[in-house]
Amino acid sequence: MEYTDGYLQGHFLIAAPGIADERFEGALLYVYRHDITGAAALVINKPSEHIDFCELCEQLSITPHNDAMTTTLFEGGPVEGNRGYVLHTDEFIGRDTQKIDGTNLSLTTTVDIIKRIATGNAPEKYLIALGCALWEAGQLDAEMTRHGWLYAKADMDILFDMPYAQKWNKALAGLGLNMSGLAQYTGRA
Repeated sequence: MEYTDGYLQGHFLIAAPGIADERFEGALLYVYRHDITGAAALVINKPSEHIDFCELCEQLSITPHNDAMTTTLFEGGPVEGNRGYVLHTDEFIGRDTQKIDGTNLSLTTTVDIIKRIATGNAPEKYLIALGCALWEAGQLDAEMTRHGWLYAKADMDILFDMPYAQKWNKALAGLGLNMSGLAQYTGRA
């Protein structure tokens, strides 16, 4: 599978079984930036074990609407764990909203969108992650050659509509891979 201009922006990164970094074991990530300077992605299938949406709203002095109470927060990655990243559809444009080139998605990192979600005026589709994963220039490419990652074009149904516990397997199945046939370790050639 080829990816545009050698970059994975708008794609899924799928942790290979037995990936060397346990922080990413069984992880499915959405790549929101990948260019000559490096890459950035959000883990989209690991719910936060430290805080829920209601607790986040309380910390931000926001009273959540009943519909927002069940919003899942995800552990977006090991970097900037106290910073919120909202991946979303629609035309919400706030300070620090960046359109993700080649997609109909944007990423917003300000409290404005959290307030909008909490008050029941959320984008049609959204996902909230605390923290992100970052790679320096060439680092992700090197990790991919060492068999740590697989990739696939992002599927919006997997991204926004599928239960988080099923996302990784579904992304692998989209590549035609069955977990029962894969070795549970990766290696170096």
